[in-house]
Amino acid sequence: MIRIDNRCHWVLAATALCLYGCSGGGGGSDGGSTAAVGAGSNSGTGLDTTSLSVSLIDAPVDDVKEVHVQIAAMWLKPTEGPAFELPLEGAPVTVDLLSLTEDNAAVLIDNAAIEAGSYEWLAMDINGQIDNLFDSFVVTDTEAMMEIEIFVPSGRLRLVDGFEAEANQALQLVFDWDMRKGLVHPPGLGGYILKPAFRIIDMTAYGSLHGSIPVTTVMAEENACNVDSEIDDIDVGNAVYIFAGLDSEIDDLDGNDPEPLATVDALLNSDSTAYEYSTLLPYGDYTVAFTCQAANDLAESDELGNEDPADDSVAFFENAENVTIGPENLDVELNFPVPGPAL
Repeated sequence: MIRIDNRCHWVLAATALCLYGCSGGGGGSDGGSTAAVGAGSNSGTGLDTTSLSVSLIDAPVDDVKEVHVQIAAMWLKPTEGPAFELPLEGAPVTVDLLSLTEDNAAVLIDNAAIEAGSYEWLAMDINGQIDNLFDSFVVTDTEAMMEIEIFVPSGRLRLVDGFEAEANQALQLVFDWDMRKGLVHPPGLGGYILKPAFRIIDMTAYGSLHGSIPVTTVMAEENACNVDSEIDDIDVGNAVYIFAGLDSEIDDLDGNDPEPLATVDALLNSDSTAYEYSTLLPYGDYTVAFTCQAANDLAESDELGNEDPADDSVAFFENAENVTIGPENLDVELNFPVPGPAL
């Protein structure tokens, strides 16, 4: 059970897949509201109610250009009583997940009044079947830019499990959907599977992690940064992997622990001298690593035919680095490669 109150404590779930916290939203465009994360107001409601807002941002992935998801409904399940539908304005709402950032979050639920108390789950219904309707689909990052349908097996994805809503508080949740974990393209399916891979950023206790990797480093032949691209493109697959705790073991996405809490793409800057990354992180300790082969890293997949699916098929730069985000370290710069002995 997770208690979310006006202090907005951050809790790291035992699964190390989700973060729980607070953020904000407002405004609107493109069939759904968008807003900068943390821009909401904390207006009170009645003594026995609370105000719920839900926003969505996204962590990108390498091999697709767009990820369009049609959200049909959102549901909230009290501990006592049946689930009820939340007011999703303009439903169904279609968003391109890859266009969403902390500065442009899609606001799905805007200050809905709910009863204070215990809740079992919060979920969204998605129109996603292999049926030639293309309500949810990806656009491939190729010259042809093909549209391929998205399949959500149950039609419903659970965003968060049990939590407590305090009376007379503004409960504002921002979900970061990591497409590197959540978007899977199984052979023979004829489409992509979309899975829940969420974290939530506590906007009352967070900082920024950012840095760069020189283009000359990525181009260096000994780093083999072109092995994850059929078109020999060194701009593909540059990503930072973030793990919970200090001195954590580093591993790719393979369905086996340790799995990263988050992955962040490093993108070519405007003067083409470096690949730059930036992300928000709740207060805590992390181990951070960089790879230029992330395009090989398909979640829960044995990418290169290794006998043991847990074997790495992605090489990380030495060295990984410990990072602490907190009140004294709100803006941390970490550039790769990091000098010194490996962790």
